[in-house]
Amino acid sequence: MKFLKFIVISFSILIFLGTAVIIYIVYERFNTKKAFNYDEGYKLNNLNLDSSSEVINVNIYDEKLILTIKSNNKYSIIIYDLNTNKRINVIEIN
Repeated sequence: MKFLKFIVISFSILIFLGTAVIIYIVYERFNTKKAFNYDEGYKLNNLNLDSSSEVINVNIYDEKLILTIKSNNKYSIIIYDLNTNKRINVIEIN
């Protein structure tokens, strides 16, 4: 009987601690991640897109803008930092 009580108490503590950790993680995710808010005066510099370019895909991840662009049957991926307003990298795909 003592062993059964020990198991029940141990699992109760584990359930309580697990729930507390999950609540803490969810709380931190909601309060620390900043969402990108469009500002009226905000402009993206250094993209250098021509009129024949077609934007295929746009993603925002970890305050970085990732653009997939098709231009003249060539694809390129532009990684752009939203905090510093600068282009980080361009990957050309033929």
